[in-house]
Amino acid sequence: MTTRRVLVAGASGVIGRAALEAFGVAPGWDALGLSRRSPDVELGRHLPLDLLDPEACAAALRAGPPVTHVVYCALQERPGLVPGWFDRELMQTNRRMLASLLDALEPQDALEHVSLLQGAKAYGAHLHPMRVPGREGEARDPHESFYWLQEDLLRERASRAGFGFTIWRPPIVFGHAVGAPMNPLAAIGTFAAISKAEGRPLCWPGGATAPLDGVDARLLAQAFLWAADAPQALGEVFNISNGDVFVWENVWSRVAAAMEMALGEPEPQRLSESMPAKAGVWDELVAHHELRAPGLMQLVGDSYTYVDLLFNAGGDRPPPPSLLSTIKLRRAGFGACMDSEEMIVEWLRWMQKRCILPAR
Repeated sequence: MTTRRVLVAGASGVIGRAALEAFGVAPGWDALGLSRRSPDVELGRHLPLDLLDPEACAAALRAGPPVTHVVYCALQERPGLVPGWFDRELMQTNRRMLASLLDALEPQDALEHVSLLQGAKAYGAHLHPMRVPGREGEARDPHESFYWLQEDLLRERASRAGFGFTIWRPPIVFGHAVGAPMNPLAAIGTFAAISKAEGRPLCWPGGATAPLDGVDARLLAQAFLWAADAPQALGEVFNISNGDVFVWENVWSRVAAAMEMALGEPEPQRLSESMPAKAGVWDELVAHHELRAPGLMQLVGDSYTYVDLLFNAGGDRPPPPSLLSTIKLRRAGFGACMDSEEMIVEWLRWMQKRCILPAR
């Protein structure tokens, strides 16, 4: 069997980590991860590179076998997360990162396919109530975004060099990665573990929420593998989710059960404000349970800020829904799905088994 070589850019993030693991065990694939930080995986190989250093990227990739496929998950955010979504300089930075990688790969003349990540912000969900469900055939939402800068760059390079591409728009992504800025599971798990250590029940910290959709990073990785061999994926934009919807308040009892906690009355708070002061409690948990986990904020990154948004912290009315249609992807031939409530419980237990969260 001919071996193809995939480069996963942003391999230390939630999506990149899952992609590197999936390609790392797929027959006929050689998986190479690229990121500044080493990913917490045992599969594939890793290049510690900064995509804002084009000379280093070109030299490193020139020294290895040609790359045939790219899964591009790299992303630079600003501290505090939300301000960066409107920062024009950061938008250009994210464009330069993709350009740097494509420039480094161009001399190899071996690239066949690129998977590029976008998200629900493509529909303006962070700016205004979006049309529900979001559909890929809608006109481009008229707001500035690195999504559009990267997409235009990718289309131009693909047309010139003759490789294929697929663009993906997931909603909330669930998985594991250390220090990721948008990892709800790390924020939820540490909030629950610290509450339990303090002898408190698991209390809902957010406001009123609406039905929403999510996607498991492992399901996304399956989709990347599918797109690498599916002619019907070439040049297409696909929404992708688990295929169901859930409501945070309804899931909360299952989170409590997974963490072996009683369910308490709601205690509205912003975790980005209340949790950093709990770092010492977390350090004690790490030592007592001999966890394979770093300091609290190193593990969680800006994810408390992210879940404050997801939980509508301080909101007494549900926010506008931002659900996505996945009909186009299903009709194209990818029909994998997952129960979102079961997924959340499964990931929390996975983190317990791997000593990232306390198991009792």
